[in-house]
Amino acid sequence: MAKLFVLNLGSTSTKVALFENDTLKLSVSLRHSADDLKPFKSALQQEDFRRSCIETWMLENGIDFKDLDLFVVRGPLVKPIEGGIYEVTKEIVEDAKTENYGTHITNVGILLGYAWSQAYNRPVIFVDAPITDEFCDQARYSGLKGYDRRSVFHALNSKQIARETAIKLNRDITELNIIVAHLGGGISISAHAHGRVIDVSNALDGEGPFSPERTGGISAMSVLKLAEEYDFNRTIVKKHLVGLGGLTSYLGHSNVYQAMEEAKTDMETKKVMEAMAYQVAKEIGAMAAVLKGDIDALCFTGGIVYNELFVDWIRAYTDWIAPVYVFAGEDELRAMALGGMRYLNKEEKPKLYR
Repeated sequence: MAKLFVLNLGSTSTKVALFENDTLKLSVSLRHSADDLKPFKSALQQEDFRRSCIETWMLENGIDFKDLDLFVVRGPLVKPIEGGIYEVTKEIVEDAKTENYGTHITNVGILLGYAWSQAYNRPVIFVDAPITDEFCDQARYSGLKGYDRRSVFHALNSKQIARETAIKLNRDITELNIIVAHLGGGISISAHAHGRVIDVSNALDGEGPFSPERTGGISAMSVLKLAEEYDFNRTIVKKHLVGLGGLTSYLGHSNVYQAMEEAKTDMETKKVMEAMAYQVAKEIGAMAAVLKGDIDALCFTGGIVYNELFVDWIRAYTDWIAPVYVFAGEDELRAMALGGMRYLNKEEKPKLYR
């Protein structure tokens, strides 16, 4: 019976889970208030704080690192790599430390996992990092030389949903073309061609539909106008694009459940929510074109998918594309654990980071 330690760091939370094989035995989501995090000027400075929180919880629950077989951490922002399983190496740790490829709390998870791995002589891996890059050549062109499009999306959940869909269809994932729409706090749509994600809407960089707090792909001239309005203050402009955009801009809040309740009686709110569904559908249509209309499944996943009416609005535009499969919510800890079991059982060979 393999014992897996699974760690998923969020901006204000530390999620820890202990699995025996693929069965969850114990989990916790440690919440961190603004006051808790106020002393830290960067994500990397939180390393000792996060370690202390985790190790205290382990001690309180009588869990010894020595009893574990594998550490699984969330994929970091490092150089673009193919999807799959990677053992955390010194090179990955150094790239996480430099933050040359982006700043995110998941980089701290890499540092913690590697330190425990060295201390207790156990392997540490990550699975399907958000910077998973399997783009086809055409997808890289942005329209401006030197500014290539990037592949950044909800790779962990999206790829797991594609695997689960293949199981439902009783076929190998390398035989299938699948579109996965991840609808959560962020929205990303991905085109999976025979197991490889050849194009995505990169919500991190501002592509795709607007979402609860993001503007999505507004026009270049609109961004320029916004920058001029705020005297080219990068911090303020970015906050409007990511944080104050999307539903927050239109409704004054980013709560989808609340918005859908308000839409029952408020016509303007309903129009905004229908517009978000419309933009999601447009992006799904774009990915259908990427896959040349040969699509075996259209999958909806993420927290917003719990709202059946919102999904129905999207389906009204897209259900002609392929059979629809709904996976409400997301279980990242389980996806990580399943990757860990594929690693331990040698079902999936780890890839080289280079």
